[in-house]
Amino acid sequence: MPEHYFIDAYNVMHKSASLRPVAAHNLERAREMLLDKVVCFCMTGNKQVTVVFDGRHEDLSRAVAAVNGHVQGMDIVFSPANTSADTVIERLIFQEHNRMQCIVVSNDGGLRSLCRGMGALTMEADSFLASVRQFQTNARETINKSRDTRAALLEDRLNPESMRILEGLRKGIPDKKRKRGK
Repeated sequence: MPEHYFIDAYNVMHKSASLRPVAAHNLERAREMLLDKVVCFCMTGNKQVTVVFDGRHEDLSRAVAAVNGHVQGMDIVFSPANTSADTVIERLIFQEHNRMQCIVVSNDGGLRSLCRGMGALTMEADSFLASVRQFQTNARETINKSRDTRAALLEDRLNPESMRILEGLRKGIPDKKRKRGK
């Protein structure tokens, strides 16, 4: 069973070092950036992620509408009126059968403490975003290694001096076609 991450979205946007400055000026852009990171995390890490926002469905942004329901392993949930995202996450953790596979991403000490008490793991915003970056880096390296077909050729791996020496040796070896023709 894969790990299931529950992200306290607005908390992550306002507490992470990379998203906080963006959220202070453009909340919509910070939301898009967070969702982009989560989409990549789901796709490269084969992870299950539930992103929980405070608010109602009427507040759907273009970024949320474009992603919700279209990325395997990713769900976006909005808390109902008069209910916080923390409360929704608490309920979701309580309903999980295997809480040891659940990771709550938030800097909210109360939420983290309650979820740990139910058996879930917790992670701060910056730690989660660092994990996402690491997954992306590993995925890029894997893709680049599979694309590097030139490395399979010996002459592409040799330095110019070695190539010059080998070319000189090749000129000194008799050509079999010329010998057969004589």
